[in-house]
Amino acid sequence: MAKEKNKDKNVFAAIAMALYEYEGNNVHDIEPGVITIKHRHTLWNAKMLSFTPKP
Repeated sequence: MAKEKNKDKNVFAAIAMALYEYEGNNVHDIEPGVITIKHRHTLWNAKMLSFTPKP
């Protein structure tokens, strides 16, 4: 019975924290929701290294 009561407290605590964060109380700064990806040339995306030579 004690374990079950403790388990209930953990569930209620998790729900309370989820609602707290959902309401925006745990936001450090305002972000526009836009991700900007700048293309950079590296060896990972080099075309000459991605093809195998002709046999």
